[in-house]
Amino acid sequence: MQLYVVTWKFESSEDQTFALEALVDYVKSGKSNETPEGYERIAWVHTPQDGTGIILCKAENASTLYKVFGPWREKFGMIWEYKPGLTTEEFVTLVSEDNN
Repeated sequence: MQLYVVTWKFESSEDQTFALEALVDYVKSGKSNETPEGYERIAWVHTPQDGTGIILCKAENASTLYKVFGPWREKFGMIWEYKPGLTTEEFVTLVSEDNN
């Protein structure tokens, strides 16, 4: 699976306020732990002062990410960006191979 750095932001503070109750319900109900096949959340970090956050996850592909984050975009107008990433170990191995 590919490591991804996923960032989000709300278009407005009103959207953020509207989504807050849904997020609390989502986490308290345990549904946040129910993830689709091919997706693993590593870290989930919120920066509520500016309506943004970051998720570090592993996914089989971008289609899997769309399944996970698409409903939040549709319901709350969140903007999501997905970037593939490398762990430090993967990066060091890659750079070391290029230097040999």
